[in-house]
Amino acid sequence: MFGTTYTSGITYRSASEINSAMGRVYGHMSLAVIVSMFVSYYVGTSPELLQFFFTGWMKWIVIFAPLVVVLAVSFAWERFSRGALTAFLHGFAALMGLSFATIFVAFNMGSIVSAFMSAAILFGVMSFYGYFTKKNLDTIGQYLFVGLIAIVIASIVNIFIGSSLFQMVISAMAVIIFLGLTAYDTQRIRELVSVDTDGRAEVMGALTLYLDFINLFLSLLQIFGGRREE
Repeated sequence: MFGTTYTSGITYRSASEINSAMGRVYGHMSLAVIVSMFVSYYVGTSPELLQFFFTGWMKWIVIFAPLVVVLAVSFAWERFSRGALTAFLHGFAALMGLSFATIFVAFNMGSIVSAFMSAAILFGVMSFYGYFTKKNLDTIGQYLFVGLIAIVIASIVNIFIGSSLFQMVISAMAVIIFLGLTAYDTQRIRELVSVDTDGRAEVMGALTLYLDFINLFLSLLQIFGGRREE
């Protein structure tokens, strides 16, 4: 299969080339996670920066900017070079880190570390499954995408409602959905990089897995995290 040119003109990479490409995907993703956590910690431990970014109209820009930006690039990523997409990925990771900087105010450090490590383990297991399974996950992915849209809408609504119980329900559903998406996205990215030669699919794949991991981490933190006021 791999390394063979078919009549359609598509040339598939060899298994070793696919593994190398996926290694770069995980490398980009890991660096993006590091950027987010650095920015989040830096801003979250600075009262002055928190005051600037999370009061008044600026708060709404910080909250909604990542969603707007990622939706915009998802429709136009094929127009960008690999270098431009890489710069976008890490710039977006910084913006995401800014958006959840308040976790360092709301939760104790032990809870944040525990949620991060739990997310890393669960992400690793599901990504491993998605990478090696022979089962086609496309059908499952369609249902997961519908669930993701429902979670996004519910989360936006809850920003204005402010219900802690509703937030817990959303977070529990998010954990299940992002675990499934991790496996599905890994399988899909592996298929994309098997024919990609310019590296753009690798960067966009890293962005996708980055979002799966960060949302899994934040959802676990919402459910199990110990709050400072407690």
